[in-house]
Amino acid sequence: MPTAIGISKPIRSALIPGGPVGEFRVPGRLNPACTLLSVLDVTDGAPPTAINRTAEFSITAGKAGTIQNTTTVTTGRYLHVTWSLPE
Repeated sequence: MPTAIGISKPIRSALIPGGPVGEFRVPGRLNPACTLLSVLDVTDGAPPTAINRTAEFSITAGKAGTIQNTTTVTTGRYLHVTWSLPE
């Protein structure tokens, strides 16, 4: 698959609903071999605002399509998740 000029690995992203501390399903080809690049906690508004919560999340070991949050409740907001594929 072609990648953006200057980036050697494919990048994917998804916007998912926030929720309580725990696991979140992420659509796409996210798997434990991927690298989590960012998780932004997006609050609706005029304009929407985003808080970088990447350090609070990890890709769930041994489980494709899942990230894990052990710190912050994000209920009522959205998570913009970005990752790179290992290929």
